[in-house]
Amino acid sequence: MTGIPPRKSLGQNFLIDENIVSRIVRTASLTKEDTVVEIGPGQGVLTRELAEAAGSVIAIELDERLVRHLRETLGGVLNLQIISGDALAFPYESLPGRVTVVANLPYYISTSIITKLLGAHDKITSMVLMLQKEVAQRITASPGGRDYGYMSVMVQFHAQTENLFIVPKQAFTPVPKVDSAVVRLVLRDAPEDVSDPVFFERVVSAAFSKRRKMLKNSLKNSLVIPPEKFDDVMGRLIRVGIDLSRRAETLSLSEFVLMSEILFENREL
Repeated sequence: MTGIPPRKSLGQNFLIDENIVSRIVRTASLTKEDTVVEIGPGQGVLTRELAEAAGSVIAIELDERLVRHLRETLGGVLNLQIISGDALAFPYESLPGRVTVVANLPYYISTSIITKLLGAHDKITSMVLMLQKEVAQRITASPGGRDYGYMSVMVQFHAQTENLFIVPKQAFTPVPKVDSAVVRLVLRDAPEDVSDPVFFERVVSAAFSKRRKMLKNSLKNSLVIPPEKFDDVMGRLIRVGIDLSRRAETLSLSEFVLMSEILFENREL
């Protein structure tokens, strides 16, 4: 322990279970050829083991108190670069080559960080992330379940996802109210093939905007499909096997891609 009290405003819960630390590093399957970006190294418990396993580690920490602590305690680790800054503002596109991201993410920014990292998919090969268990369940969920939603589709659009193991809340200090989970995201060399990724995101968002409604009702008032084309477009969707009486949570990623492409062809220009 550092003696530095965690800041609630930064969502700090320090990982203290050495067995979990070692398991995360093993999960990342690192070699001396790998560069790791660690987001939120905190007290540096995980950082040290990552530096032992990888060729180099770039650790990004927002809290200046912890930056000073890391530089004091890990300053002699030659393959470690400690960056003082906000991971949400970090220019991942400037990274040298492709990296593995390892992070124990604060719950309150986890979705924003994941979105930011997915946007830099050409610089990242994979991620091993510790998240609130409910968030982990959502991004790895399969169609048909209550956890499957907008975030599931958008993350899986960019990456293959795997929910690896649960981390009990007692592994942290202070003890959070909920358990965590470690997930692995292996980024696709290119996202699923769509004509317009921004339009695809809009379609997914519209479909889940009223998740208890049938797709026909969710899409009708949410997309820029000309009213005079709406019935024709809906007919085309039915003919390719997308039943508009279904709810959004029953559609697979490939069905969302197919639906998006048909809607894109008939969008309001």
